[in-house]
Amino acid sequence: MADADVQITAGSGTKIDTRTVGTGADEHRQVVVLGDPTTAANVAPVDATNGLKVDVAQFKAEDTAHADGDKGVVMLGVRNHFTGSTTDGDYSALSVSSYGDLHTVSRRDMIKVSVQSSGLTTATTAYTAGDQVGTLFTVANAGRVTGGGGMIVGVVLISAADITGPYDVVFFDNTSVTLASDNAAFAISDTDALETVGIAQCSSFDIGNNRVAQAVNLAMPYVCSGGTSLGAALITRSGHTFFGATTDLQLIVYLERY
Repeated sequence: MADADVQITAGSGTKIDTRTVGTGADEHRQVVVLGDPTTAANVAPVDATNGLKVDVAQFKAEDTAHADGDKGVVMLGVRNHFTGSTTDGDYSALSVSSYGDLHTVSRRDMIKVSVQSSGLTTATTAYTAGDQVGTLFTVANAGRVTGGGGMIVGVVLISAADITGPYDVVFFDNTSVTLASDNAAFAISDTDALETVGIAQCSSFDIGNNRVAQAVNLAMPYVCSGGTSLGAALITRSGHTFFGATTDLQLIVYLERY
């Protein structure tokens, strides 16, 4: 239809819907109703703010089984070189390289969890090889979600007191494990032993005023049980004297979360 004024004359049975759009008495618009031409039913709804409404029931629902002949929508990627959402649960565009290749990673993200010790012996009694040192550590946010998992890839134990030697760090899939007492022989129940993720054997290095025990290039898989945290306990593998403060040890765990 040409872009020009159309004179509309009302009459009986015209079924012409008009709306005044200007200040002039003769300024009108014609409203076109989308629907089944053979009936007044099934008229397409229109929202004043969002325009023509689309029946989302025609799209494929999440967790719906595929059927032969299903139609889909083309998916496009955005060239933004790994830039995307940094908040869990947010939508994010698919990232492609300058060649149009989809960016993918086999492991989701790496985090560093640093936890200070508690319950260390600070007077009189020295530690002997095989003793438990301190209380249970909580390695928080090891799971992205409850029951989440990943890989322990590195462990560092820093001694501010400069007295430690090689240590074992025992990891558990929860923080409900009951340990022995500090400065006593390490021991856990058979039930708690079933919660063991693995053991990182850390070699010790004297760096002057401090000592560092570490285990690197690990690939220790884990799945958190009933939460998002892991538990960790220390076993000294050499005898050494007591500490100057209950917080003299710092446990650092590097995790790749899936």
